[in-house]
Amino acid sequence: MEDLFSSLNLKCLIKFMHLSGLAIGLGCAWMLDAFIIKYFKNEISKDKYQLIEFASKFVFAGLALLWISGLLFIAHYYFYAPENLQNQKIWGKLFIVLILTVNGYFVHKLIIPKIKKSVGSTLLKTLTRHEMMLIAAVGAISFVSWLFPIVLGVAKALNFTVSAVDIIAFYFVFLAISAIISNVIAQIIINSKSVG
Repeated sequence: MEDLFSSLNLKCLIKFMHLSGLAIGLGCAWMLDAFIIKYFKNEISKDKYQLIEFASKFVFAGLALLWISGLLFIAHYYFYAPENLQNQKIWGKLFIVLILTVNGYFVHKLIIPKIKKSVGSTLLKTLTRHEMMLIAAVGAISFVSWLFPIVLGVAKALNFTVSAVDIIAFYFVFLAISAIISNVIAQIIINSKSVG
């Protein structure tokens, strides 16, 4: 019984929870992004909206698992391997998940209600230019912020070699590039609305 709750097994359980949170959150967040892009020009039925709302709840569940497991990782390191707390990747990832959480709040408070108001129509017909640009920005933050922790997790070469500041700076560069791309895509969609 003691072996079952050994430090190694606890870490494996935490890692499983962490990876599950990432997989659920990233998969559903990217599916949600794809739905939103699709329904810029396609009519949103009540059923389609319910699917979008359902997926958004799984994104929240994935994010909750990510927070719980991340804090458990920090507690595990504190008690069993305090030297690992010197790994700056941990603090870089924590900052990115914080941004992801704030972005998730805006998705649930601003984006999902706007989609609900568009049921029976298309986003292109019901949203203003400002609202479409807001959706593009939130989508870019979501895309990058879900991807980045996975990249950091598999990049073992970055352990104890880069600072949290460098990680966050690179994250913001990648975020800026993604925001520019999403802005261009949104402008093309908006211009197609005015041409149509």
